[in-house]
Amino acid sequence: MADKSQTQPPRRTWRRAGVLAALGGLAVLVAAAWLACNWNATVTAATLADARANPAALRAFLYRMPKGGDLHIHLSGGIFAERYIAWAIADRLCVQVSDYAIVNPPCDQSKGTPPIAEAVGAADTTAKQQTYDRIVDALSMRNFRPSAAEPTGHDHFFAAFGKFGAVSGRHFEDMVVDLLAQYGAQSTQYIELMTSFSGYSERENLIKAVAGKPDFKAKLEALNEAGLAAFVAKKKQELDDAVALIEQKRACDAAKTRPGCLVSYRFIAQVSRNGTLDDVFVQTAIAAAIARADPMVVAFNYVQAEDAAVPRADYSQQMAIVRYLAGSPAGENRVNVSLHAGELWLGLVPPADLAFHIGEAVTVAGARRIGHGVDLAFERDQAALLAEMRRRMVAVEINLTSNDQILGVRGAEHPFPAYRAAGVPVVISTDDAAVERIDLTNEYVRAARDYGLSYAELKAIARDALVYSFLDAAQKRQELAKFDRAAADFERATAARQSLLGDFCRVVRYAVGWR
Repeated sequence: MADKSQTQPPRRTWRRAGVLAALGGLAVLVAAAWLACNWNATVTAATLADARANPAALRAFLYRMPKGGDLHIHLSGGIFAERYIAWAIADRLCVQVSDYAIVNPPCDQSKGTPPIAEAVGAADTTAKQQTYDRIVDALSMRNFRPSAAEPTGHDHFFAAFGKFGAVSGRHFEDMVVDLLAQYGAQSTQYIELMTSFSGYSERENLIKAVAGKPDFKAKLEALNEAGLAAFVAKKKQELDDAVALIEQKRACDAAKTRPGCLVSYRFIAQVSRNGTLDDVFVQTAIAAAIARADPMVVAFNYVQAEDAAVPRADYSQQMAIVRYLAGSPAGENRVNVSLHAGELWLGLVPPADLAFHIGEAVTVAGARRIGHGVDLAFERDQAALLAEMRRRMVAVEINLTSNDQILGVRGAEHPFPAYRAAGVPVVISTDDAAVERIDLTNEYVRAARDYGLSYAELKAIARDALVYSFLDAAQKRQELAKFDRAAADFERATAARQSLLGDFCRVVRYAVGWR
């Protein structure tokens, strides 16, 4: 008779096998349930993975993908040169043929400033087309070639703003409406536009009022005595009137079907950092006061080239001004601050200047967002700074094309992956889309292409543009709910573009990493 102990598996083996089979079955059921609940998102992720090797398909996918918002866009730098030329013709402005800048009348052909209408007209001749093209090139980074006057992309970029100032100053409302339509076409629902609210001649008396005062407290008292409140009230009324005109020009119907009508917007007051400390103090005081007075202005920011001599020399004092005038971080009357900081690179400035700009913007000025942050690798204590930014949840506004064109920083040299690896929030933005000749979609394409970001990662970054916006809590909840609906609709539509079998095959390829 056979020994049963040798011919039959022990009971514990059968039990173990049964448990494993049950667990395996449960895992399959859980995976199936998860896939059923997340089918559209999974198909969408697989679609992006398939599109990654096809630039046209990748661009089309990311153009349609909801992108939350653009939190770093200069209003005047977002308008394409062709639009400025059209407005300049209508306004009967002139073109300065020595550098192809648009300038104010009087126009004088003999002095090299003919009417722009005569110089380009309908661009119906070769000569006029050449002039037209050279104006576009002068007002943007298109076809940039080094010259004695502008030897680098950095120099040409910053010079462009002075070449369209004569026309941009006349079309504030038109510029906003134009940008809203551009962003709406790209499935972007919110933007924060940086713009200036005072010219030097307007604030000159206020600057004189603070001259010679021994400290910030005395300067602010002098400003108040010199009429800061009345100045800000006037600026608030001008902005309120402009917003009313913007809404009139948008002409939105109840269903918001017109271009740009689904895009919300706010303003960030610019402070020009390339001025005297008294002027910077006055500008900052005006910007902070406007942000407190008008809900359409949600923050202020320092602008202009960070590597210029004055900002380099005065950087720490400027950060102290921000800290004083923005208010206590825990105070009820605190003003939101986003600062251009670390828009620098080795060779552009001495190494010592690379070691502290981001750090002081965070720890001294109390910035809630950092624009650019490119020179992270050179900060004195990079690890401590990243930990502090993560703790405070200070978001970094990533401007990939701008950093490439101005600083020559791209790919692996860019700190974009370092911020993400450290858990520091990031948002993708444009900086000056029209000067760069790009749009927000292009920046998402670069992020997906150059850094291998998945759909889930891009979607999270797009949503964070609303999370780290300067909207108030109620408005932020509304925008986030709107984004979540838009993302669900996008994923549903993406999954519906082909058959269920085709979607299944795409998901399988995506899951096993087979292309």
